[in-house]
Amino acid sequence: MRIRRGLGCWVGIAVWILMIITCFIKCSSEEKPEQSSYGFIWYSLKWEQAMSGYESPKKVRYCFYPLEKGAMIQIESDTSGLKFTLPPDTYRLLVFNCDADNIQFRNMNSYETAEAFIPETKAAGGTTSGRIPLYGIAIDNLEVEANDGANNKREFSPASLIREVTLDIKVEGMEYIKECKGQLTGVPAAFNLSKQEIVPDKTTTVNFKTTTSAEGIKTNVLILGTPPKQGTPPPALPKNEVQLDFTLNDGSTTTSTLDLGNSIGETEGNKVNVDVSVTVEKDASFTVTINKWEVSAGDDMVIE
Repeated sequence: MRIRRGLGCWVGIAVWILMIITCFIKCSSEEKPEQSSYGFIWYSLKWEQAMSGYESPKKVRYCFYPLEKGAMIQIESDTSGLKFTLPPDTYRLLVFNCDADNIQFRNMNSYETAEAFIPETKAAGGTTSGRIPLYGIAIDNLEVEANDGANNKREFSPASLIREVTLDIKVEGMEYIKECKGQLTGVPAAFNLSKQEIVPDKTTTVNFKTTTSAEGIKTNVLILGTPPKQGTPPPALPKNEVQLDFTLNDGSTTTSTLDLGNSIGETEGNKVNVDVSVTVEKDASFTVTINKWEVSAGDDMVIE
């Protein structure tokens, strides 16, 4: 009887201790709910500022920079948007298409120094088909909340980060010209993706070919940059020159130069027209004379 009573007492004590432990665990779990270590983001892209006449982008890169500390997180997706998970934090974000024509990227580990740049001095003239412009957007403060936070669903509209310069050369005496090619100097060679402006002390020369018609010569050149912003002091604008190398019917060549100054950088809109009037005369030899030129804003059509 004593053994049974002792055993029953020990069993009762064990049950009592087990109940206390269970209650403690339950209370602790209620006081400290488990926090999610990821935020589920859903970003959509609206291409309302896409330039007409050019091929649409197909690949988009997202670069997330934690505001406090941590390495940059890079993700690529298609042009519809992005569904992904990230640690909850405050980020700075760069969004841009990474398949732009003749554009590469550098210094991407830092939000402040990330750049798009022209790696080679070349550009195709006369047609826009098959060429993809550069688009992008910079977000200085982006909150990613845990789980399905209200701020985790956003829509972005990438802006055009290039300008189209159209050289339209009307030639009197076009029958004497066999072909024409040329150069545009003072072209911005780099574009700061976070500031959304050109790097003013980095320029290059873009070579171009042209298409000819009975009326004259024409070409389109894509350059890095955005139109001047009203109310905001612009960066130092590079000066541009156009060099035209004419090959005439007799095989001789001649070169003419236009000093455009800052007129391209000062012109509003993403499309800039450079209209030139040229006369070719034949005497003992050929003479090419530039009569006048004018820089004006083009027709900024966008794809809705």
